[in-house]
Amino acid sequence: MKITQPFVAVLIWLLLVPQAYSAPGSPSSTPWYMIELVLFTRNTSPGASGEIWSKAPGELDWDDQRRGDYDLVPAGSRQLGGAKQALNNSPEGLTPVIHTAWRQPVYSRNSARSFYLKSDREIRPGTPLVEGMVKVSVGRYLHVDLDILMRGTPAGTVSLPGEFQTFRFDERRRMRSKELHYIDHPLMGMLVLITPLK
Repeated sequence: MKITQPFVAVLIWLLLVPQAYSAPGSPSSTPWYMIELVLFTRNTSPGASGEIWSKAPGELDWDDQRRGDYDLVPAGSRQLGGAKQALNNSPEGLTPVIHTAWRQPVYSRNSARSFYLKSDREIRPGTPLVEGMVKVSVGRYLHVDLDILMRGTPAGTVSLPGEFQTFRFDERRRMRSKELHYIDHPLMGMLVLITPLK
């Protein structure tokens, strides 16, 4: 059988195309997850925590180039509604201020993009009580990077309109999918559930 050049070209193309579609980092091989979180504040004065807080905690370290445009998950498809209700009913003064969920592809830490979140409650018009960035990445394990700003009334002062202090919650945590994780902070806390999507 005589093998012609066009036949060889087609054969090479057939061999290479499947590899191109399954190459690491391509959309078909990138894992997708649903990330759901409930962020709550504690009814605690910052001064009562015993922590020393920076007077200038800085701003959120992000820009539009690192922000992911992910699809939100409707409330009826979320899994932590019961946990949110339990927090609302807690006698310990735990107040859920953010409950959200979204779907996203998860990349390595260098390629991962952040999800911006903010509370509906405001410390003053146009300034959310809590806002921040959540970045989910994967290496050997899943990792969640948090950079959260919470605003509150300075300890020992009279609450005046527009007066507040900003506190920063900056943390990186290793996680497993399909397990509920709790991240603690003297002034707030967060429940995180990461579920793989098929």
